[in-house]
Formats: sequence, structure tokens, C-alpha cells
Amino acid sequence: MKKFIQDYTIGSYHTNQYAKASVTSLFNMMLEAAWKHAQVMDWGYDNLKLNNMFWVLSRVYFEFERYPDWQEEITINTWSAGTDGMYAYREFILEGAQKEVLLKASSAWLILDVETKRIVRLREFMDTFPRLNELQACRNPKRIKASKLSEGLSYRPVLFSDLDVNKHFNSVKYLERVLDRLGIDFLNQYELASLEINYLKEGMAGDQLAVDTEKLDDLHYKSTIFRESDGLPLCCMDTHWRAREA
Repeated sequence: MKKFIQDYTIGSYHTNQYAKASVTSLFNMMLEAAWKHAQVMDWGYDNLKLNNMFWVLSRVYFEFERYPDWQEEITINTWSAGTDGMYAYREFILEGAQKEVLLKASSAWLILDVETKRIVRLREFMDTFPRLNELQACRNPKRIKASKLSEGLSYRPVLFSDLDVNKHFNSVKYLERVLDRLGIDFLNQYELASLEINYLKEGMAGDQLAVDTEKLDDLHYKSTIFRESDGLPLCCMDTHWRAREA
């Protein structure tokens, strides 16, 4: 099993107002690299669809060293990091043109049955998802405990533009909502140093969602996204921040 390597040039549509690649653009690039590698492994979207199965991202953890600049050449390296029989683990390292590490990430994925939505166990496929030479980009993502539902939250609907190919609220859209909830003034002062996400339930078209954010200390926040109809948490995030360079 080899690494999958994908080169990108940071375009204007990848950047924020500081001419740096946004965290959501980098997240999307990494997910695309993961899908492409799964296709190469014959475990991609098309292959699973033939057997009434699909991939879902369950957990992910990021460590940000530096955000690439507009027009910068970057390389995403991703590889299989094994399976424990339920999760299939995948890791990422994003490098700059001089091979310096810009970002490290680890993710945990599930395969679900299209009809029952039950988890497909991977114990019999241990050889299909080997760990690459015991290489580890960073620690595996951990479980985040959801907050209790607060009163007076502001709910917004899941719209057409929020849906992915599985007709679910897109993984990156959860992050966008959390960032928007923190606000422009906060994001002008701080950038993410690390990010951890747990996806708990599927958001669907028409769901009304709200973000509840708790400040744990000056640069550490926990956010939970709730669904109005049943009060259930769909996603939890743990975010650590650092001062944005002038």
C-alpha cells in the first residue's frame, strides 16, 4: 500500500481575506484526495454504491502549522492507517513547495448500509486497510462529549447548497456554521491551531440546525450543532486557537 499524492495550487477561490488558504478549502481538498485514493483501492464511492454501501466521515483531527498562501504550490499526502474492525483510519500530511509540513491530520471513517444505515464491520477486510509502515501523521481523533441542549438557540435550515452526493449535510458545512457563529471580529483576531470534529448524526434537507458554543478557556472552545426537531446533537467540535499574524 502506497501513499496517494495530490498536488494543488492555491487559487483565489481557496483563500480568505488574508490571501491564505481557508481551513474549509484545505478540508475539502483533503476529502477529495481521500475519495480519489479510495477509488484507487477499489473502495471508492462507485464501488460501494454497487453493493448498497457508502462511506461517512466519523471523526477527524487537524494540527495546523501554517496556512498556505494564495498561488502557493502544495502537496497532499494521504494513506490508509489501518482498521480496528469498525473504523477505517486515514492520515494526511500537507506539504509546501520545500517539503515543509503545513498541516497534519488523522481521520476515522465508517461504511454504512444504504438501506439500514447500519455499520458494515471491517474485520474481514483487515488486509485491505493496512497501516503504511506504521507511519503516523498525528494522534487519532478522540471522542468529544456533546453539550446539553441550551434554550434560545437560533436555528437555520439545511439548504440545497449544503447537501453532498449522499444527500446529507456536507461535512465541511458543519465547520462553516461553527466559524460563522464565532463571528468576523473573532476570526480577524485568531486562526485555528488545532481542530477536532465528531460527526454523530446525519443532517438532511429541511432540518433546522443551531450551533451552541462554549468557551472553555481563552483560546479553547467546544461547539455542538443541534437539530431542532428532536433536540439531538449532530456534530461536536473542539477548537484551539492562536493569534492571527498581522
